[in-house]
Amino acid sequence: MSVENATKPAKKNIIALLVGVLIRPKTTFGYLKDNYKRGWWLPAVLIVLLSVAPLWAAARQSPTATTPAMNVPEMSGAKGVVVEVGPVETPPTEPASGAPGILALGGAILRTPLAWLLWGGALYLASVFLGRSSSFGQMFRLAVWTWLPYGIRGLVQTIYVLTTGKAIVNSGLSGFVIDKGAQSLIPPGPGQLALASILGRVDIYALWHLLLVSVGLMAFTNLTRKKAWTAALVIWLVLALLGVVPAIFGGMFGNVLDSLLGPRV
Repeated sequence: MSVENATKPAKKNIIALLVGVLIRPKTTFGYLKDNYKRGWWLPAVLIVLLSVAPLWAAARQSPTATTPAMNVPEMSGAKGVVVEVGPVETPPTEPASGAPGILALGGAILRTPLAWLLWGGALYLASVFLGRSSSFGQMFRLAVWTWLPYGIRGLVQTIYVLTTGKAIVNSGLSGFVIDKGAQSLIPPGPGQLALASILGRVDIYALWHLLLVSVGLMAFTNLTRKKAWTAALVIWLVLALLGVVPAIFGGMFGNVLDSLLGPRV
């Protein structure tokens, strides 16, 4: 047996790599640094499908007809779906159009690859700044593999929606600032929308993702644990702050429409 064959690591299949990233990230990322360079699209497809699965599950929940009432949340005991009852004369019993669902699914599908590009570019710049230059391709692959916790979150949320019949309305810790499941006489201000945008990104899966990013940086670039954790946290904070602006203007635009057209049912 040659020295090259003796030192070459055993080839791992996709299942072993997926499990390894989640439970043995240090060893698995050390393998992925120089191996399986073209197989990143397999976890990418899986993660995208799991990410949009909660939206698909929510779209399967049929709307329930209601009668005009005050602007307070009403629980439909027949199907266990929270229905926002607005002052409308004839509540619809069928969905008006499938366009919003299609647009939401399309946006979710495009949002995930865009996030990988942003994270890959940010990780590449961080590695260069910290003196451990790597390639953008390596950092992009790292971004894809470290997104697995969010795929697991999508799976958990899908099971929840299909089991309870309720859509996810307050992501992360945003429910402490804005309760999207209940209407309010006073629309949330820019400060509340900004804080809700940041807190909505904070959950156990986000912390798991940051842990994988820091471990992956150490394996791919040989950064110290402190520098890898610092880089991961700074990148997350910068991208979270960038997401505040559309969240504020999106929420304020929705409030303007509500004031002009009436509450959305």
